[in-house]
Amino acid sequence: MTRIHRISAQEAKAAVDSGLSLLVCIYDDDKFKAQAHLAGAIPMSEFEKMKPDLSKDTSIIFY
Repeated sequence: MTRIHRISAQEAKAAVDSGLSLLVCIYDDDKFKAQAHLAGAIPMSEFEKMKPDLSKDTSIIFY
């Protein structure tokens, strides 16, 4: 079962930096590039392309 919980920005950064998690922006490409980009993040459109090939063990952090 999927678990959803909030984490701090520090926890998110550590998880992404370690390669254990994927940071995904929920906005479209234009807003992602203009306003919502965080280091290490990908836009939702890229996530959708990757989703079929992701391991079931990959943690996804949405913002």
